[in-house]
Amino acid sequence: MTCKPFSVDLSQDESGLPHYQPPPCQVACPIGTDVASYVGLIWDGKMPEALEAITATNPLSGVCGYVCDAPCEPACRRASSDGAVAIRALKRHVLDKLGHDYRLAPAPPDKAKKVAIIGAGPAGLTAAQDIALAGYHVDLYEAHSKPGGMALWGIPDFRLPQDVVQDDIERVLSRCPGIALHLDSPLGDKVKLDELRETHDAVLLAIGASGGKKLGVSGDDGAHVIDGVTFLNRINGGERPILPKKVVVIGGGDVAMDACRAALRLPGVEKVIVAYRRGPDEIPARAHELQAAKAEGVEILYNIAPVALEDKNGGVAIKCKKTALGAPGVDGRRAFSLVEGSDFSLDCGLVIAAVGQKSVSLELAQHGLMDGDKIFTRASDMGTRLPNVFAAGDAAFGSSTLVQAMFQGHKAAYYVLAALEGVAHPAPYRTPYRTRNVPVAQDPLWEKLAPKHAPFLGLDNSDPFGPAEADYDDKTAHEQAARCYRCDTETGSSDYSVKARESIFALARPEAGPVDFAAATRAKLAKRPDPQLAGPATFDELVFLPANLTRLVIDPYREACKSATVLAGMKLAQPLLVAGFEDAPETIAAAVARTVAETGTAYLGRRPPPGLGAPWLQIIDGAEAADPYANAVLLRVREAAVLPEARPGQLRGLIATAATLEAALACALADKADLVVLDGSGHLGDAWADLAGAPDLSLLPRAVDILRAAGQEEAFPLVWFGGLRSGSDLAKMLALGANAGVVDVAAGLAAGGAIAPHGLDFAAADAEEAGPRLAAYLKAATSECSMMARCCGKTNVHNLEPEDLRTLSLRAQAALGIVMAGRKKIA
Repeated sequence: MTCKPFSVDLSQDESGLPHYQPPPCQVACPIGTDVASYVGLIWDGKMPEALEAITATNPLSGVCGYVCDAPCEPACRRASSDGAVAIRALKRHVLDKLGHDYRLAPAPPDKAKKVAIIGAGPAGLTAAQDIALAGYHVDLYEAHSKPGGMALWGIPDFRLPQDVVQDDIERVLSRCPGIALHLDSPLGDKVKLDELRETHDAVLLAIGASGGKKLGVSGDDGAHVIDGVTFLNRINGGERPILPKKVVVIGGGDVAMDACRAALRLPGVEKVIVAYRRGPDEIPARAHELQAAKAEGVEILYNIAPVALEDKNGGVAIKCKKTALGAPGVDGRRAFSLVEGSDFSLDCGLVIAAVGQKSVSLELAQHGLMDGDKIFTRASDMGTRLPNVFAAGDAAFGSSTLVQAMFQGHKAAYYVLAALEGVAHPAPYRTPYRTRNVPVAQDPLWEKLAPKHAPFLGLDNSDPFGPAEADYDDKTAHEQAARCYRCDTETGSSDYSVKARESIFALARPEAGPVDFAAATRAKLAKRPDPQLAGPATFDELVFLPANLTRLVIDPYREACKSATVLAGMKLAQPLLVAGFEDAPETIAAAVARTVAETGTAYLGRRPPPGLGAPWLQIIDGAEAADPYANAVLLRVREAAVLPEARPGQLRGLIATAATLEAALACALADKADLVVLDGSGHLGDAWADLAGAPDLSLLPRAVDILRAAGQEEAFPLVWFGGLRSGSDLAKMLALGANAGVVDVAAGLAAGGAIAPHGLDFAAADAEEAGPRLAAYLKAATSECSMMARCCGKTNVHNLEPEDLRTLSLRAQAALGIVMAGRKKIA
């Protein structure tokens, strides 16, 4: 039996990528939500696709967008930098826009067997959907008048509107016509376990923990005391009772936060206090909910424990003692003790006890299925003491989070299906991690965009139970999605992966021992399948072999690596030329012109930017005339290759593409061209040519082979254009035989441009900053190129050679003629 509890067959599932490892946010999510993909789709404006990615594993996606505890966010790698990606808020944004009308095609049952599920909360609904989508009939019994469990009955409207819960449930029921919902059907009254076992092939108990625990002190059953679960159930049922002026909530979890904020919204209440027996570092409530309660005016008292409740003047006197914290217990929580002599009284009109929840079922107790206040459940297979009777959710394992309950629903469904299909020993359940392999956001500001929380609305007296938090607008959602590191894409290459990095971290821990080292070594030595990569080879599949790195580290003060370049007589300070700014705003182009001159490089294009005081290499087509101010004239070869007409003193050259290389080089050799530009993009001379697509890197080694065969390797310099992003890319092309490189889009981004549908947009660029930013980029790229050369033992970047390189893929080896790492020769 395959482990596949997802409700949708993913047509774009690419989790079979040879090096795919799920990112930390996906691992932290108990149901394995494909966070990286849906965040990437939000940035790309593909909301329906993002919605599919969210709902594929999560039947209560709308609910989670509002109230999920979001374990993915603390796991986000950006959390340790400037703040985690707002994963939950982005989910809500998608569901708020599209969730109400989103429906999937119905999947009717096609099998005869039936399953009874008792409880239509998060665990029961999740399991019902998985089992129904497997083709089985499901009878779903709910004790209340509406399905949803604690999501509907335990979370007040200002945090989770009830229509959001209903949208999620209706989405499940419309998708799964095999689910028959039976409301007002409590277990032990209208529904008997023995009868269900007779009429169904399996039973799943997901009754939840709907009973509130008492304080366990004298007077905790008084008329002015109510447990938090019952209080919230009544409020969510529509009651709006008039309460006393002062209310005290005892407890520190999420129920306590919901209860105190709900009480504050009810008529008659002037002050609400939360009393918690430990300190602020130990309170279990989520920081977001705690801050919201404080912002609305709730007072939090720490290190206080009630020891008795007494009636007083129509209210309650809470007899309290202060507490002192001790060492952590087996559950990780610090023990507390009462401080003798610290007695005091806290008077109020109502006490809400929010100190935990429990499951209560006389019917299950009569069958010997209860173990204290929980159902006896084996975590290994979700089974109980009765055959083919399973359990999941808070009733089975105690109070937990919404998403943990859904995880248990998925897990229980897996083992129920195994039983229905006669699989006696199914493989242990695991959360499947799927990816849609979505392209990475191309937002130049992704590093600078700060985290922005969803707007907090708080308590509005005109609509007390209206939403306390607003949704993002489209612009904010787009920006927040751009902040994602996209850790899932780090795993796409064989030489670097999140998995490799995590294994290093694991071995660095103090508790790591010989067994761990042996296991890690075996994992690294295991042979992986050769990936069948589509498309042309990329710069990332070409790496340096640092032969003299040791010498560089030992002697960092040795002679610096030279980068000065002589290009057909033109003396340049660096081998990196600039192109592409012909259509940029005049102020930006002028700033670029100054920078090109100040950094000692040259400009290549159809027109020079205004005020250019540096060499200009003019691009022309056909019979177009040479500009008298151009230092060199370069003809784009279309069909017949002919050197362009030039004025005295002007250099002449050709621009060759993959289609015209042979003709261009033959002409250049015959007519003694001064230089040749190799256009790997095939579009040099067009606006922002690098955006046309990935360059054909094989063009450079092909050109070198042709010149070598003619015995003319030094006849003229070769200039590379296509895909250059960094100094490392430039150094690789110099090693392959180029004398210089040209950048356009990378330079445009450095000058403040942003990628737009038809090129680069400089609307938000600062003309005063454009020049210094481009200068910084050119300096950094040249320094990086120099460092790569030094790592290979060179003192001049032009001394780099093919022997300094290795490829990382078979396609790169074939395209570039450079042996693949780990091999001695090309087979």
